Formats: sequence, structure tokens, C-alpha cells
Amino acid sequence: MFKIVTNSAEETENFGKKIANLLRGGDIISFGGDLGVGKTCMIRGIAQGLGVKSNVTSSSFVLMRVLQGRLPVYHFDLYRLSSEDELFDIGYDEFLFSDGVSLVEWSDRLGNLIGNSFLHIDLEYDFDDSRDDGGVCRRIITLTPHGDRFQKFIEELKK
Repeated sequence: MFKIVTNSAEETENFGKKIANLLRGGDIISFGGDLGVGKTCMIRGIAQGLGVKSNVTSSSFVLMRVLQGRLPVYHFDLYRLSSEDELFDIGYDEFLFSDGVSLVEWSDRLGNLIGNSFLHIDLEYDFDDSRDDGGVCRRIITLTPHGDRFQKFIEELKK
């Protein structure tokens, strides 16, 4: 496990770019955290770091968007997922387990369908009343590796 604190949306995005530098085809990153905590901001940074030119927005009404960069990027947003059948209908596994990078918001809705090798990123606000902004821009980002690939990934990220 690895924790980092960012103090602005820009820092969160920049950390996403740093993550992107270590990604390769077939990688899966899952995201957790409350609504509005910065999951899409982090994903925007990762996508930019992967060379995606199109604007990355919250896709809460679309289960998956395909973005083109140095690798294909599959941005899943499972917030409105009502059943696993919807995942099977879009052929999620053809994307999730492909040569692209899969970024999955609300990944807890995948359950065991996510597989054994992925990086989970959880974002939460650090509400610190002693700060002038009450901590609303400060985020605690926790990265939890699943599988050998992402254990090594975390070690590289720490450098």
C-alpha cells in the first residue's frame, strides 16, 4: 500500500500523469471514493499522460468510453450499473482484459469479475478544519496493489 496527499485538483491530475508513465497494455486500475472526490480528475491526468487528446469527463450515464492515446484507454464508470448483465451486454471482458489500459470507476460493482491483477486507487477528502480551505481541496490517495505486477509498479512509483 502507498499513500500520497495532493493539495489541489491540478496536483491530483499531475499524479495521474506520473502513474501513466508506468502503465502498459493490459493494466487495470480500479477507483473508489465518494462522489466528487476526484476520481475523474485522476483519470483525466492518467489519460493525458497516455497521450489522450480528447476531454475526459465523468461518464456516469455511459458504462464505458474508448479513448485513443499511446495505448487504447477504456474508461468504465459503473456508478449506474444495475446488473452484471449490463457488463456482459457491452462485452466488458473484451476491453478489460485486452491490450489497452482499463480505468474503472465504482469498481466495487465488478466484484470478482475484475480478476487478480490490478491497482486499486481510493480517494478521500482530508477535511482539516485548521486549514483556511477546510481541507476541501486536499485529497488522500491510497494505492493498493493486487498481484505481482502492481507490487513492482508501486515500488517504481515511489522512486
